[in-house]
Amino acid sequence: MSYYPLYQDRRKLSSEEAERSYGEGYFDSFTIQQINAAFVGDNSVFGVAAPLEGYRYRIGVEQYFGDYSFRAYTVDLRKYHRIQPVTIAARAYTYQRVGQDGDRLYPLFLGYPYLVRGYESSSFYNNQTGGASNFDINQLMGTRIAVANIEARIPFTGPERLSLVKSGLLFSDLNFFFDVGLAWNEGDKVAFKSKPELVEIIVDPRNPFNYVNVYERVPAMSAGVSLRINMFGYFVIEPYYAFPFQREDVKFGTFGINFAPGW
Repeated sequence: MSYYPLYQDRRKLSSEEAERSYGEGYFDSFTIQQINAAFVGDNSVFGVAAPLEGYRYRIGVEQYFGDYSFRAYTVDLRKYHRIQPVTIAARAYTYQRVGQDGDRLYPLFLGYPYLVRGYESSSFYNNQTGGASNFDINQLMGTRIAVANIEARIPFTGPERLSLVKSGLLFSDLNFFFDVGLAWNEGDKVAFKSKPELVEIIVDPRNPFNYVNVYERVPAMSAGVSLRINMFGYFVIEPYYAFPFQREDVKFGTFGINFAPGW
């Protein structure tokens, strides 16, 4: 059965009206400035769609000030070991906001396909059946994220000296991957298990029917296969098929597309 809107209205709301209508939030405009510094290294050798050998790293700190004040830390370590024709690639990455206002901006999201594949927000929102698991999209958001990835990369089509299949037009890598990531906020209970358990129930004292279930934060894991395609040197597209282990709303795997070169 389908439903169609019969009437809609559009009007501008003040911040006070928006808070009364949609709950407490931050609806006022704000201004922030940023300074940052990082220590960066890169001696990697790039292939047709991703690095083949070498290493990359970035260790950085950012200070935000203005209407909001907080710091952010980045650690990004990548290593590529080539056993011709396969490259074993590994990455450890974390980004964390700390400070008094670190939780007042939009949350960080772990489900982007360049972080952990198989947990895109659209696949959660579009699913109509749900599942019995306590793992939902809230598990993927927080002020701090940590990610680990490992891939076996095989130059699939491209130059004869490099690829399994010679091609002068289609340059691609075939990849087998395993991703794991964790998103959390300061004070959250983190548990390294497959399913989160209920920690507490927060009840609104003004309305006992309005409550929030608070669960442990557990890692999101997935494995699968992807094909990175270099589109004539303009951009890289990566269709993939992932098995997201923490999601019980999908019986098999899930398809997705990533628009980014290999990390």
